[in-house]
Amino acid sequence: MEKMINIRNLWFKYDGPWIFKNLDLNISGRFNIFRGPNGCGKTTLAKIISGLIRPIRGTVEIDGVDIFNSDKAKEKLNEVVYVHDKPIILRGDVLYNIKFGVLMQKKMNLDEEELWKLINYFEISDLVSEEAKKLSAGQRQIISLIRAFIVRPKYLVLDEPLQYLDEKRRELVTKYLLEIIDNGSTRILIATHETELLNYADKIYLFNYDGSVREHITQY
Repeated sequence: MEKMINIRNLWFKYDGPWIFKNLDLNISGRFNIFRGPNGCGKTTLAKIISGLIRPIRGTVEIDGVDIFNSDKAKEKLNEVVYVHDKPIILRGDVLYNIKFGVLMQKKMNLDEEELWKLINYFEISDLVSEEAKKLSAGQRQIISLIRAFIVRPKYLVLDEPLQYLDEKRRELVTKYLLEIIDNGSTRILIATHETELLNYADKIYLFNYDGSVREHITQY
């Protein structure tokens, strides 16, 4: 079965006006981008899809499983990894922070070879024993991304993944995301207001302040 996220009749708001009213959306690309200005609902919908926020009403299905009302919801959400726009860093050194994602997946064994491949690829081998909370914002961002990559989820949801990164690390992250797509095992969804990744997406979802979302299919 083709991997797909189906959203039906979704309504959501915080304390103010409705962000989404009766939203219907199908997300089926390999490399999907939520595009739009700040405050138009990109992050909110990404969190709903990841099971972090429950909609007021409506359904969200991933591969046919209702992630809020099915007895298979927890199992399905274990296949989704969300990376916040502001890196979440735990007490302890860099290596512990990177391994934490796998440690939380109790049924998953850590691939040490892949772990060190990623550490070396992103050029942070000299930081593995450092206290993670003392690092720069860009270094913390790389740690949070590696922590997600090592889990090898079926769905990888990233909120502003290039934020805080210098030009070199932006290029490294972009290249690695394309390698994930070429491998074919993971679908990527990125919420961003930046233009840097747009050329690589096969589907772009354009968000508007009125809560509407329009799909744009690219030629990549």
